[in-house]
Amino acid sequence: MDKSSSSSLRRSLTVLGALALASTLSCAPQALAAIPKPVPSIAPGQAEAAPMGGTFLNVAVPANVLNLKLQAADGHTFTLASLKGKTVLISNFLTSCQEICPMTSANMQKIADKVDAAGASKNVVVLELTVDPGRDIPSRLKAYQALFGSTNWLIATGSEQNVAAIWKYFGAPATKSPYTAAELKNLPKDWQTGKVNTYDVTHADLVLALSKDSRWVWLDLGSPKTIDGKLPATLKKYLSDDGLRNLAQPEEPSWSVPTATAALAAITQMDIH
Repeated sequence: MDKSSSSSLRRSLTVLGALALASTLSCAPQALAAIPKPVPSIAPGQAEAAPMGGTFLNVAVPANVLNLKLQAADGHTFTLASLKGKTVLISNFLTSCQEICPMTSANMQKIADKVDAAGASKNVVVLELTVDPGRDIPSRLKAYQALFGSTNWLIATGSEQNVAAIWKYFGAPATKSPYTAAELKNLPKDWQTGKVNTYDVTHADLVLALSKDSRWVWLDLGSPKTIDGKLPATLKKYLSDDGLRNLAQPEEPSWSVPTATAALAAITQMDIH
């Protein structure tokens, strides 16, 4: 993209983020009685609050983002472009997170379960993409996902450059933050290595959806609110005090499994709830 297009996109993302925040605060999740109405016809660059939370939008994702190579936990490579023809739900996380990300993963697993139960797994991909590719190599991702006892959602990494470019485009760039000496004294040991990690990666928490023609069509912001407050024991033990508080009562705004499945149902017009 040229500089003017890039600036325009950043302005659009700022507006969309504000709309998503507002709609998350005003639209409390509730049980679905039927497939919701289809996503309304939205002009490119415009947005509309989604009934169950988040924001419907219509943004053409550029080819240079769609074609960035990623790597799944099982080692196979793919791109967002290679998933064209399917609706793709995407969230960001890192396996070393002690505050938020285990709950994101719990939600994404539950969403994948509901997609499977609806017979929609051929039409929908549930994808978690790390913000920490330096540590989150495929073997670590595989070990992390094994803690959940399921592989029905796609968990992925990529080169530092590719991962950074994707999350910058979607408005959630990540920043590596070294821990201070004081912080290092109180941090729990990593769930896999048994050592204290030396840095964290800060990022905005979000979940978004791409349509089957690879357009960005939904966004929600905030902390993940789990359905039942359950996590794999290894990860619950790894949570910090802030993480335990977030598990019990996440800060608002938050996003939930019902919010995301309602968006998927509207986008796909399949009975996912």
